[in-house]
Amino acid sequence: MVVSFRAIVAYGIGLVSLGTLATAALGQAPQDGSIRKSAGQRPVAAPSVAAAPALAPKAAAPVPAVFGTVDLKAVFDAYDKVKAQKEEFKAAAMAKHNELMKLQSEGQEEAQKLAKMTPNSVDAKKIEDHMSEIKAKLEAGREQAQRDFALRESEMLATLYKEVQEMVRRVAEAKGMTYIVQTSNEQISGSDPNSVMAAMAKTVVYADPRNDITRDVAHNLNRQYQLAGGVVPKATTAGATPSGN
Repeated sequence: MVVSFRAIVAYGIGLVSLGTLATAALGQAPQDGSIRKSAGQRPVAAPSVAAAPALAPKAAAPVPAVFGTVDLKAVFDAYDKVKAQKEEFKAAAMAKHNELMKLQSEGQEEAQKLAKMTPNSVDAKKIEDHMSEIKAKLEAGREQAQRDFALRESEMLATLYKEVQEMVRRVAEAKGMTYIVQTSNEQISGSDPNSVMAAMAKTVVYADPRNDITRDVAHNLNRQYQLAGGVVPKATTAGATPSGN
């Protein structure tokens, strides 16, 4: 069991308070020693103060609930860092794709050579062995790329979400809000049944737009990113970033 230093301090304060109250009730000054003497009686040990129960701390008054809303998808779409990292991710994926395509092209060239060779000849055997090596490298490269990019995407999204979550907290505290509920501002289309079903599955049916902090969060994230020297993505145009209310 982990002992809380805060609980120890609170318990000690409770003992001091009880000792002071007992002394005041008897009209006596605190006595030095663990016993007191009474006429005609043998010395009797004074009741141990430590045996008295600690006073229970008074429960703090609950903080009034003030709700706000945020559209996380809209925040991610407007966050310049997300756009920049998407471009980097796409470039890295394309580079890996080109690397694997070279292996595939090499395998195709070897297959064309093999077609012109005498079956079961020494040269044909060498080409077949080379093709097997290329095939193994290609399959291993694809599997490794899938693992690497899946892990990279997961780590990237985790970092970005933590940044968004922290900014949501800061904006909420600045506005005196104690709860932020996730909502979606996507429009419902009658021609798209999925959008209707998604809307019906939402927990929040209505929220006052005046308490929505989506634009504030996106604006402050981009400002923080730019001040830190972040690269503005090419897809971002002037005036496209949402500003605070």
